[in-house]
Amino acid sequence: MEEIKLYHKVWVILPWLLLMLGFTIVFLIPITKGLNARFWIWNWSLLLLSGATFLWGLSVLIRERVLHIPPIIITEDKLIVGKKEYHFADIHHFDLIYFSKSDVIRIHYKPDVEAKKKSEAKGMDRIGRKINRIIMGAEDCIQVANLTMKPEKLCNLLNKRLKK
Repeated sequence: MEEIKLYHKVWVILPWLLLMLGFTIVFLIPITKGLNARFWIWNWSLLLLSGATFLWGLSVLIRERVLHIPPIIITEDKLIVGKKEYHFADIHHFDLIYFSKSDVIRIHYKPDVEAKKKSEAKGMDRIGRKINRIIMGAEDCIQVANLTMKPEKLCNLLNKRLKK
């Protein structure tokens, strides 16, 4: 089976990138013309926030479109999300939910693997898994909105890979 690489849709990233660039310019203008002391903290805070958001969006765009580093890779035996790997042999099934205005695929592990992960988890990882279990209904989840493949199709593809 071929390796499948998924990217974020450019039409979703680009408008936010342009909006943040516009905000950065708008908040930079008063600084170059001399600031009113009353608005100094607000203006610098908003400039830093919009500038940082613009740089983050630009880094995502460059990483995905110029360097061709996908956020999600599906191989024959595993799912890679960023630097985290999920082996299909450890997973019972995937399901798609809509949570907080976003599509999320929940990863349900086989009972023995889930017990092993719980016993190996330490500190903040243990707390994070417990919170995920309470809120999301599964210990691991993947945010899949605005990818180059529809969330339903992606979930079906992942479940098909489990059966092979």
